[in-house]
Amino acid sequence: MVYALAAYLLLNFVVAIWASRTIKTEDDFFVAGRRLGVFAVAMSVFATWFGAETVMGAAGAISEEGLAGGRADPFGYTLCLLLMAIFVAYKLREAGVMTFPDYLKIRFGDVAMTLAAVLTIPTSIVWASAQLLAMGEIISSVAGIELWIGLAAGTVLVIAYTSLGGLLGDVVTDVLQGTIMIIGLVVLLAVIMTSGEFSLANIEPSQLSFIGTTEDGEPESLLATLDTWMIPILGSLVAQEAISRFLGAKSASVARTGCYIAAGLYIIVGSIPLLIGLLGHAAGFEGTSTDSYLPDLAREHLNPVLFIILMGAIVSAILSTVDTTLLAISSIATRNLVEPLNPGLSVAGRLLLGRVLTVASGLVAFSVASSGETIKGLVEIASSFGSAGILVALLIGLHFKFGDERAAVASLIAGAVLSFTGYGMLGWGVSLFNEEAAEALPAYLHGYEGGFVFAVLGSLAAYIIVGLLAPRKAPSLTPAE
Repeated sequence: MVYALAAYLLLNFVVAIWASRTIKTEDDFFVAGRRLGVFAVAMSVFATWFGAETVMGAAGAISEEGLAGGRADPFGYTLCLLLMAIFVAYKLREAGVMTFPDYLKIRFGDVAMTLAAVLTIPTSIVWASAQLLAMGEIISSVAGIELWIGLAAGTVLVIAYTSLGGLLGDVVTDVLQGTIMIIGLVVLLAVIMTSGEFSLANIEPSQLSFIGTTEDGEPESLLATLDTWMIPILGSLVAQEAISRFLGAKSASVARTGCYIAAGLYIIVGSIPLLIGLLGHAAGFEGTSTDSYLPDLAREHLNPVLFIILMGAIVSAILSTVDTTLLAISSIATRNLVEPLNPGLSVAGRLLLGRVLTVASGLVAFSVASSGETIKGLVEIASSFGSAGILVALLIGLHFKFGDERAAVASLIAGAVLSFTGYGMLGWGVSLFNEEAAEALPAYLHGYEGGFVFAVLGSLAAYIIVGLLAPRKAPSLTPAE
């Protein structure tokens, strides 16, 4: 198993080395020179979205919670990809930008661009850390070493691979990784269905409900349900991780079509972990943890060769997501934070900066992954925190002429503040320094139900109010006029 995974990772390095020969500019590094066709975009977006939380986290969550545990994966993120195809892909690719903050600069101004970049980078780092944690768990399990050693080894491998090959290397390997993923999951499902131990008839009706429950076993409120659906559907709609893939498309039409196909692939392949979770629960199978549920089940029911194929599938899912996330972080940091401060950078200097920031992003993600949070918990934070204001500003900016930079900035600030309080980040931060002071804070500063819902509504209200009340700037006149 160790040798098989090592050979698989070596193959990725070979592809990265090949891709590195074509990289001459940051455009080549971050958006693959904008030469991707429909198939490449579709497989790349699918493989990027189909990460560790889908293969590992979702199966365990569905086993514990039924279909309620699958509201994010596969249903929520499938809807997200559909909306991305409808409202984002065509317009953003048509604008010819490299990151979505680039578009905010064109539409609104430098302040909106910078603020959006600052809000985006932390969530992407958390997203990357979730994938690194999953890879660390696999490496530690296969090699029989401690988790932190597996996490460190996985981080070094991914950083080296990503900083070398850029987006083109990622896309080429995405086709391979996506294929392995599909094969591995289909094989596992086929073995389970034919083993005689698992039966669809044994699935309990209670497992087929989309309504979640509280810790007391009571049905969750309508607000909590709405929040659970909105986080994956809208919270990830403006994720640079997926956006960077279709920005590398040959045209706007290719970008949109690729997203549609990716959504179809996602719901079909994502239904396999869903079925495995339901069947495993019906058969009374229990994993050692939510995140290791699917690998534990596979180890028990697959022969060594098939288990290796499945582990390759899981590693594929992780690599496809984490390498794109590191590139997303470095592209925004490079294009929208550092380069504006150093406009005289040469072409070679910009490319080197992108690679250096990719390495730095991986190291920061490693530190977050070492915090002890679960894969599913990290993904939920990354999918929602700070994205509400970006969502409002970008969608309105793409489709309407209403509102200027002041409205966009108001929306971004409102979304950040409401997300910060809604998830109890303020109370948590104070508790790190003084627990007594944290306990004295009002209850709502420790988080409240429907945090993302209120963040989106608050951001929208802020944009509309400021857009209506702010006086229009008089057009500047040239001396001749």
